[in-house]
Amino acid sequence: MVAPTASGSSLARQVGGMLLSSSRVATTSALPRSAFALSVRHSHVGSAPLDLPTSTSIEILPFPPHPNPSRPLLPSLRHARSALVKGPKGEVVVPLHECVTLSNASKPVAVGSTLESARITLSIKDDSSKKQRGTWGLTRSLLHNALVGVSEGHTVSLKLVGVGYRASIEQDPLPRTSKLDIALASSKSFFLSEAAKQAEIERAERVKQEAEKQGPNQRLHIRLGYSHPVLIPVPYGVQVQIPQPNRIVIKGADREQLGLFASQIRSWRKPEPYKGKGIFVDDESIRLKTAKKK
Repeated sequence: MVAPTASGSSLARQVGGMLLSSSRVATTSALPRSAFALSVRHSHVGSAPLDLPTSTSIEILPFPPHPNPSRPLLPSLRHARSALVKGPKGEVVVPLHECVTLSNASKPVAVGSTLESARITLSIKDDSSKKQRGTWGLTRSLLHNALVGVSEGHTVSLKLVGVGYRASIEQDPLPRTSKLDIALASSKSFFLSEAAKQAEIERAERVKQEAEKQGPNQRLHIRLGYSHPVLIPVPYGVQVQIPQPNRIVIKGADREQLGLFASQIRSWRKPEPYKGKGIFVDDESIRLKTAKKK
């Protein structure tokens, strides 16, 4: 009997490996494609129903909100509608995109109708569209924030950390000019229709009248280590309290407006990481750094 050579044994190993790989390929091709697909879990925020408190109402308007009529509206909002949420604390406008539908008791809510003390559900046209699913959850969150704001109100707290940092409230003697006033005074504006223009004017008048009931216009007088005080006018629809000289509490129905006003105040002294000084919003914290030694 002739013993196998080294070249013959290596050839046998190569042939065996080729047969084994071909069998694996055949087995893999026989499995369905779904066996290798990863399971994707989508968010269910948009499908959660909303309960309207007894003191709130939602009115559907046939045009989108236009907070700055001096500039053109975003293309994604040109075919949208508006949900005007009213309550004892004020009113908030939420955009309703074209793909989002409000339903009350499994019936779509028509434009121009008003909902009171009901359970609302949101739906979209195409569940497979990633953009529509994102808009679905966003709209539901905005409506929830609006309902909480007009019924209970939102609160944002700011803390001034630094030697000599102080805040106070004083009367604002300067006149106010809003973005709507600038657009109306200009020869060119970007209102989609005359009805949308009239609705924005009426809403601005209601907000201004509610602010006048609380007293004259106010502004924040803040000392932040500069050679001059920082004077920030308080916008309509926002109430400011100073429980301590180094603490500012702002309240309002519109959570977005509160966040913008808080960021405007914070921008004058952002927290710095070496001495830990600055303006901190709510539970904001910062990790301190060690200065480089020469």
